[in-house]
Amino acid sequence: MADRRHAGKADVEALAKFLADSAMAAPSHYAFVRRGKVMCFYADASVALEVGSRSFPDREFSVIDVQAQKVVLPH
Repeated sequence: MADRRHAGKADVEALAKFLADSAMAAPSHYAFVRRGKVMCFYADASVALEVGSRSFPDREFSVIDVQAQKVVLPH
């Protein structure tokens, strides 16, 4: 499995680039990013983490707080 800190940082950078390139605001508070690709946005971090865990058992995804530009860690 990849180093989660590195993956999280790369995913935050990918989100920032996506938002800059699209010249629009994020439609929701949390972004779901997998392997450097913005997949979708969620209003609730818990839901995003749950969907990610079920969809990607390898856990190679990040849920990012768009405002803070930080990865949300599972509780």
